[in-house]
Formats: sequence, C-alpha cells, structure tokens
Amino acid sequence: MKLDLSPLLKLRQQPQRVLSNLETACYATVRHALDLSLFDVPRGDRTPEYDAHGNAKPSERPLADTGFLDGPEYHMDRRLSVTWVAGYAHHAAGAIHEGVHWDRDIVDPPPHFLKKAFRRSRTIGRKGVKTAIEQALKQLFPSK
Repeated sequence: MKLDLSPLLKLRQQPQRVLSNLETACYATVRHALDLSLFDVPRGDRTPEYDAHGNAKPSERPLADTGFLDGPEYHMDRRLSVTWVAGYAHHAAGAIHEGVHWDRDIVDPPPHFLKKAFRRSRTIGRKGVKTAIEQALKQLFPSK
C-alpha cells in the first residue's frame, strides 16, 4: 500500500487558509457546549438584598449570566492550531474554561458543569473539523 502524503504537506504549507476553515467548526463546537452548559449552571437568587436603611444593595450578576466565548486565537508555530474558548467570568466558577484545539484533544477535562456540555458537543466538533478539512482539500486539489 502506497500513501500519498503530498495533500497533507500542501495543507501544512497554507496553514492560514486551512485554519480559517477550521475556525468555523471550532466556534460551532464551543457555542454548542456553552449553550448546553447553561442547563447545568446554578442560577442564583435575583431577590434584591436591602441594607439597614432600606436601600437595595448592589448585587453581582448571577453565574449563568457571565458566560463568554473568546477567540479565535491562531498559533502559527510548529504545531499550527486555532482555539476558541468558552467559560464563565464569575468568582464562583473558579478557573474553568474549555477550548477546541486542533493540535491536541483534551479528553478528560477537570470535572465541572462544562465537562458534560463539551462531552456532548465533541461529536459536532469532529464532524465540523472533518468537513472543514475536506473543503480545504477540495479547494487545493479541485481535480481529485
């Protein structure tokens, strides 16, 4: 069996083009995971608290309202990757975030409410990455 590596080499020679295709798939995965995680996030109480003088105390936003997406971040070093990150910007969330990385697969992230959401979204991510790579190959090799 002979394996032709020239298509893969051509992909690596045009990383920005390929990574921009992968960026869309990574965004879809992270967006889906963040949406799913909202079902597991504690909501908190929206009842205002009052001080001794009857004035409403300022309250911070509930954890569920602090979800964020950040990206894309491109790494053009030897490993070549594109990253999107999802998380919650709240002190109760701690230092949690999840991302989609082309160069490595994080199969066992630390246990928290994003873990379940990313486990459910992993299939969507794999399908999106497969489609993005197929499209890049079709653009680079239209006759094949």
